[in-house]
Amino acid sequence: MLREMRYLKGALLAIAALVLVLVVACGGPSQQAPSASFGGGRTVETALGEVVVPQSPQRVVVLAQSALDNTLALGVKPIASTYAGFPQRSDYGNFPDYLANKTEGIANIGHASQSNFEAILALNPDLILSNVDDHGQFYDRLSQIAPTVLVETRADALTTYAEALGKTEQAEALTQDFEARMQQFRQQMGAALQTTEVSVLRFRPNQVRLYMKDSFCGYILEQVGLPRPPTQAKDKFFETVSLEAVPAMDGDVIFYFEDNPQDSMAQQVMTHPLWQQLLAVQQERVYPVSFDTWFLGNGILAANAVLDDLFTYLIDAPA
Repeated sequence: MLREMRYLKGALLAIAALVLVLVVACGGPSQQAPSASFGGGRTVETALGEVVVPQSPQRVVVLAQSALDNTLALGVKPIASTYAGFPQRSDYGNFPDYLANKTEGIANIGHASQSNFEAILALNPDLILSNVDDHGQFYDRLSQIAPTVLVETRADALTTYAEALGKTEQAEALTQDFEARMQQFRQQMGAALQTTEVSVLRFRPNQVRLYMKDSFCGYILEQVGLPRPPTQAKDKFFETVSLEAVPAMDGDVIFYFEDNPQDSMAQQVMTHPLWQQLLAVQQERVYPVSFDTWFLGNGILAANAVLDDLFTYLIDAPA
C-alpha cells in the first residue's frame, strides 16, 4: 500500500512537471499575440508588446475609427471596419461622411463597442488594427484570429499602424505634410495665434459639453498652438455644463458640432439671453463644424479636416 502511494505521488509530480514545461513553452496567458502560429513576417512594437505581422497584409480588418482613418490615409483599404458614434448621431450605423469616397466596398461589421468575433473570424483577416481603449480587453481573443496591433495614444497611432502595414514612408510623408500645414497656419496667424482663444462645444440632444485638451480636437488645437479659454484649458476630455454656465462657453472664437441637428440643444442655447452676451457671438465668430471630423475622426485625415476649418474660419475669413 505504501509502495502504491509513493508510486502515485511520483506520477502526479511527473505530470505536474510536464504541465509546467508545456505552459512555459507555450508562453501561458500573455498580452502578446501568438503571432508565430501565423507564419513569419515583420516584428512591430505595439502598446501590448511585440507582434509579428505579415510582410504585406492583404486582408486587414480595422475595429476603431482612428484605424479606419489612418489606414485609408496610408493607401490601404481594409476589407472590413466597425463604425463609431452614438444612436443619436444623425448618420448612426454608417462610416463617417468625410470618408465616404474612400469606403466603398468595405464591409461594415457593427459598432466598435460590440465586437462580433464570429464575423471577424469569418473574414479570415491576416491583420487586425484597433486601440487599447476599445479592444484591449479582447486582445487575447482577437490575437487568436490574426496578428492584432493595438495602439494606446493618438500620437503614435499613425506610426504604429504604418509599421504594421509596411507603409512607414507614407506615414512619414503624411506627418511631414501635416506639420508643414500647421507651420503655414501659425505663420499666417502671426501674433493673433497667441491671443485667439478657441472654445469648442458639442450640442447633444439634452446637454452641452465643453471639449478640452484631452479630446481629439483639443489635441489638434494644442498641436497648432491655439490657446483655450480658462474654462477649457484642462487636461480632461470634456465637461457637461448647464444653461446657467453659458458664459463658460465663450472664447474669441466658438466652434461647435452636433450629434444630430434635428435633435440638439443648439437652438435652446443660442436663444438664451446669456448667449447673446458672449464675445464670440457679438463679433459673429461662431462656426459650425463636422461632428465626424472634430469628434469621431482621431486620424490624420480628420486632423487635416480640422486644420482646413481653422484655415477657413481664422485665416480666409477672419472677423
